[in-house]
Amino acid sequence: MIKKKKERLLLINQSGKGGLRKHLCDLMSNLDYELFDVWIAYNDEEVDDLFRQTIKELSDKVRPVLIRSFVRELDIKKDLKTYLIISKLIKKINPDIVHCHSSKAGVLGRLAAKRRKVKKIFYTPHWYSFLSPEFSPLKRKIFIIIEKYLSIHATTKTFNTSYGERESALSSNVDIKSKFEVIYNGLPKIKFPSKIDIRKELNIPQDIFLFGNTARLSHQKNPVLFIEIANEVIKNNNGIHFVWIGDGPLMTEVKLKVSSLDISDNLHLIGSKENSEYLVHGFDAFLSTSNGESFGYSAVEALRAGVPILLSNVMGHNEICIPYENGLLFSNEKTSNIISKVSDFINWEKTSNKEKIVNSFQQRFSIDQMIEKIISNYNNR
Repeated sequence: MIKKKKERLLLINQSGKGGLRKHLCDLMSNLDYELFDVWIAYNDEEVDDLFRQTIKELSDKVRPVLIRSFVRELDIKKDLKTYLIISKLIKKINPDIVHCHSSKAGVLGRLAAKRRKVKKIFYTPHWYSFLSPEFSPLKRKIFIIIEKYLSIHATTKTFNTSYGERESALSSNVDIKSKFEVIYNGLPKIKFPSKIDIRKELNIPQDIFLFGNTARLSHQKNPVLFIEIANEVIKNNNGIHFVWIGDGPLMTEVKLKVSSLDISDNLHLIGSKENSEYLVHGFDAFLSTSNGESFGYSAVEALRAGVPILLSNVMGHNEICIPYENGLLFSNEKTSNIISKVSDFINWEKTSNKEKIVNSFQQRFSIDQMIEKIISNYNNR
């Protein structure tokens, strides 16, 4: 029997942290290396230790290509240098498939792959730049124009991690519907430490009800609203605590706000923890106040741990939450209305079925489903 020739796959990503890192590490760890020879191009200064560890563990299967000029912000000189490096890399390894992750890699990688006439070019945005409220309306319009050009001329298919993300592309006329496919991020099963041990590690009392979040302290994740909710809840019930695991650009602002409200005894800012996906098992409930998600990895991690979710009713979240089955949704416009929803949630949580929550996760967000759909596209199935 003639052995099928392996396809050459080049993954391109500017960074490797948070949800993007999780997706890439899970993808690389679960590919069939009897089918693919794999390279990955990225900036080693923009990834975390878990990403580096995965690359090390897969050193006999995945060939890393480090590009120090590959930066997130707009920098014409560095961006041109990065484009030329990627273009030369593609010429050298002659990949059958190029798969770009996130906006900057999506622009430079797809342009280089198109120039080198790569036949299969895939793109996973992990949240379109034109959805980010920190950019001006003019910049968001420019981002849409760029996405439209690249989708039409330099993309075989875009993988969206939620239907909401896909609809945002379609409503912005980025391309026709057949050029997009929704593939939910999948997570592998893991074994969790005991809740008692997690609370000890976090230095949080065992006998309190704990709302928690694991996310970057950024405008997208809306930590200020999280603090405002905590403040209102704690004023009425001192037995409830809140914890935020993660750091980011708003850390100083968040610390000052917590200090000004005098709730630091009940609100715990832990900072970044590389084992956050395990620590979520120590929560009684997962609370996210995010302004929008392409998927919502942290919420799904909570479901995997059997933790019910209370989520802002935004893109990404509203596909994960099934009201009164695995959690509740709330509008993040009025804090007073949210407090009422928190009360409803706590009452519902007492009767929630943790086993049912875990089973729902396994049916909807398994790693096997994600990998099978991506490979099917790689293989034109």
